[in-house]
Amino acid sequence: MTTTLRIVHLLAASVWLGGTVVLVLVGVPAIRALEGEARATALRKLGRRWRPLGWSAMGVAILSGLWLTDRHGGFNHAALHTGFDRWLIVKSALVVLLCIGALFHDYVLGPRLQREMREQAASAPATRRRLILVGWFTFSLTLAVPIIGVIVLSYLT
Repeated sequence: MTTTLRIVHLLAASVWLGGTVVLVLVGVPAIRALEGEARATALRKLGRRWRPLGWSAMGVAILSGLWLTDRHGGFNHAALHTGFDRWLIVKSALVVLLCIGALFHDYVLGPRLQREMREQAASAPATRRRLILVGWFTFSLTLAVPIIGVIVLSYLT
């Protein structure tokens, strides 16, 4: 059962990580070459197609991670003094920050920027900067979380 959970966890995390890397390094730069409404439409379509897959993968990774944590005694309060537990807490905190940042990016700043651009609002450049900042923050966490995961796993082997 543990091996199956690890496989599911790794596959789900790989979908999130791989998809995010492709979006950031391939999809968004290609769309930046477009202008005006074509650019907005392409970004909107890309986001709408990615979200169900990406967020489903993130959900599966979180649930399987929680299940694995339980199987390895990570929820045992008496065991909070091991390296495994400390790194697991760091990883969990980073996943929470990643989810908050990605939700804010996808469902608050992105729609706000689209609305402001349609209305030609003066606040659009500031919103775009915030969106980019939050995007790079979550991208950094997307890269950091699996690295921490490898560290956590090293305590089990």
